Amino acid sequence: MEQDTKNHDNFRASWTTRLGREIYSLGWNLLCGLRLLVFRGSAIRRMAVSYDQLFLLVSLYIVTVFVASYYLVNDPQFDVYGFGVIGAEFLAALLVGYLMAKISGDRDKLLLFLVVSYCVLPFFYLIVEVLFPLLPSTYSSEGYIGLAVWSLAISLFICYIVVGRRILWALMLLGVWFLASLPGIEFQTSFWYEGYGDYEKSAEIKEIDTERVFYSQPALLDDALNRVKPGKRGVTDLFFVGFGAYASQDVFMKEIGHIQQAVDTKLGTSERSLALINHRDTLETLPLASSTNLGIVLKQLGKLMNPDEDVLFLYLTSHGSRDHDLAVDMWPLKLNDVSPDDLKVKLDDAGIRWRIILVSACYSGGFIKPLMDEYSLILTASAADKTSFGCSNANEFTYFGEALFKDMGEGAYRFIPGFQEAIERIAVREKDEKLEPSEPQLYVSDLMLEKLQRLEAEMAQYPAERFANRCCSGECLDVDTVCNN
Repeated sequence: MEQDTKNHDNFRASWTTRLGREIYSLGWNLLCGLRLLVFRGSAIRRMAVSYDQLFLLVSLYIVTVFVASYYLVNDPQFDVYGFGVIGAEFLAALLVGYLMAKISGDRDKLLLFLVVSYCVLPFFYLIVEVLFPLLPSTYSSEGYIGLAVWSLAISLFICYIVVGRRILWALMLLGVWFLASLPGIEFQTSFWYEGYGDYEKSAEIKEIDTERVFYSQPALLDDALNRVKPGKRGVTDLFFVGFGAYASQDVFMKEIGHIQQAVDTKLGTSERSLALINHRDTLETLPLASSTNLGIVLKQLGKLMNPDEDVLFLYLTSHGSRDHDLAVDMWPLKLNDVSPDDLKVKLDDAGIRWRIILVSACYSGGFIKPLMDEYSLILTASAADKTSFGCSNANEFTYFGEALFKDMGEGAYRFIPGFQEAIERIAVREKDEKLEPSEPQLYVSDLMLEKLQRLEAEMAQYPAERFANRCCSGECLDVDTVCNN
């Protein structure tokens, strides 16, 4: 019995010692990985290479992705397919390591390359996915190019060192590694996706007849457009289009409802406004906020407007991407996002000259350059590399929409002072809430400034009925309801 106890104690002490050595080696390997990120090739010679270390490094990478990606999305929902992307990355590294072993005639190169790769990957993931987005102006084209060049340079450097400093073989292996890694590039490495709360579980959503929804669009568009009166010759008429494109959060539908009400009653568009909404509550009554429907509406309004006189007021609200696309979501329908270039083409094709375009979305400053011309005013909720705030089901507006339209004051409305005051209110609110400034962007041409002065003067002369509350089917509605009239 005493001998068994002694053997057990010796085994436990030996296992503990071995585990301690492996943990120490893991820390050392990670330090070498950091050195590799600044092109210190000597770090590879100092690494502890073993199957135990490979297991620990892969496990650490999985934990890093699991934890970090959880904090990168709102309402995180577990995505088991994350293991598939991790597996694809491992297979890509395995293929390159196998080729290195064949080229060099050294079987140990396979294990060496795998260990080296996973010494770097946890840090690489944190830099690319976590730290890089926090840096100022990283989402400019220069920032993307710089990150891509650095990423490729690190990968080429690792291949170059491991394969024995043969540049041609290193370049070939880099190409293989890139092609084999495409699944991980196409499908972002993450164990979490942005959830919609109980949205996807809703019985109403699961019962959506997608074919019926699509075939109902022509009738809904006709109904909405038939309510819009044409512009009057000799009068600068203002036409409003609201585009609430993200169905999975109520705030965008609510915001369009409030803003349409405010613009109708304050700016005199009650006979010349309509809304495109993505939301389960409006599927039977309003056209979808889709790229196609937006193009149809703009083209028809272009026929109703007098191009030399009338002005379009277009308000788009949704989530924005770092690529400066406006998200268009109506789960389970698959709809195309709207880019600044798409929007410009639609406006140009419609023949709409005078444009007031407001975009409430993260990174929406990216809309300004593609849309700017001598006939436009463009106001965005954020700079091209900044996020905006207020996208919550609990809110009636985004911060941007609330600052602009919740309280438009009494008396005649003036666009530029009103927009500038809203920008100031947003800055104060973000400072009070200790948020990173969204930096709303305003562009207006000199020609458009003159046009706005004429528009403001003529709006003051609109007849009273133009400022009437909106009604549907003869029944006036409150501001929480969206309709076309």
